[in-house]
Amino acid sequence: MARGINYNYKIRRFLEILRENEYETGENIAKDLGISRAAVSKFAKYLKNLGYSFEIKKRYKLLESPDIPFPWELGNMGEKVIFFYEVDSTQNVARELFIKRKLKENFWVIALRQTSGKGRLGRRWESPEGNFYGSCVIRPEIPIKEVIKISLLGGLAVFKTIQSFSPIYDVKIKWPNDVFVIRREPKKISGTIAEAFGEAEKIDFVVVGIGVNVKVSPLDISISLKDIVNNPSSVFLVEFTKKLIGYFAEVYGDFCEGKWLKLKTEIENNLWRGKVKVDTGRKSFSGICYGIAEDGSMIVQKEDGSFEMVYYGDTLIYS
Repeated sequence: MARGINYNYKIRRFLEILRENEYETGENIAKDLGISRAAVSKFAKYLKNLGYSFEIKKRYKLLESPDIPFPWELGNMGEKVIFFYEVDSTQNVARELFIKRKLKENFWVIALRQTSGKGRLGRRWESPEGNFYGSCVIRPEIPIKEVIKISLLGGLAVFKTIQSFSPIYDVKIKWPNDVFVIRREPKKISGTIAEAFGEAEKIDFVVVGIGVNVKVSPLDISISLKDIVNNPSSVFLVEFTKKLIGYFAEVYGDFCEGKWLKLKTEIENNLWRGKVKVDTGRKSFSGICYGIAEDGSMIVQKEDGSFEMVYYGDTLIYS
C-alpha cells in the first residue's frame, strides 16, 4: 500500500484538521490542503474504505479511526514507512525493495499480517493481526561478527517502548535478541532478527526485523503487552509503532555516534542475568548469564565456575 509522501501528507493533514475541530466545512479543508472540494470528498471516501468513519452533512466530522499504523498516522516518522496489509515476511520485502532501490536506508516496511514471518535460526514468527511486524534497512560500519550488537539494539528499543506504556519490573532483555516477561515462567513478548548482506567480512546492509506481541499472544509460551500493562485499554498499535520507530532511531543514532559502551550498559542494566542453557550447534552447556562483552557476545559463568564467551546459538532461560 505504497503512496507518495505528498499524498500521505495531505491525508495526514486532512485528519489533523478534523481532530483539531469537531466539525469542519469541505471548503475550509480544501483551502488548507490546496485541493478542490471534490478531492476532499475523495479523501473521505478513500479513508472510509480503510475503516475510518465520518459524519458528512454540511460539514465533516471524524467519528472513528482504525488502530492501524498507516504512514499518515505516525507523524513525521511516517515519511520513512511503507505499509502493507499482508506480506509473506517484512524481512523479504524490505530486502527486495532495497536491492531494487525502491526502499531507502533507515526506511521501514511494516505489515499488519505476515504469512511466513521470520524468526531467528530459521524459526517461524507467528503473525496474527494486532501486533507489530516491521523491518528496517540500515548500513552500519561494523565487521560482520558484530552484527549481534544490532539485535541487542532492537531488544533495547522494544524494552524502552514497553516501559513507556507502563513501568514493568519483570520485563528483561534476553541475549541476543528477545524480550521476555519473567513471572512464574518466562514468556516471550518480542524478538529481533538482524540479517547481514555483503561479501566476506564487508557488510553492505543489514535488515533488522522486529516482531512484538502488542495486542495478541499467539502461543501459550508467549505474552502480549496488553496482558501485562496496568490499563489494557491504553494499548494502541499506532502509538506503539510510533514509539518503537522513534526509540530504534534513537538507539541506532547513538550507536552510529560511537556510544556503544553507553548502550551496552543500558542493555546490561535490563538484561536477564539468571540461569541459561546455551546450544551453539556444536555443544551445549548451562550456567549464569554474567553480562555482555564489548563485542556484543554473552559472557556465561558455567556450572564449573569457568567463563565462556558465546557468539552464536540458542539460549533458553530459567526463572
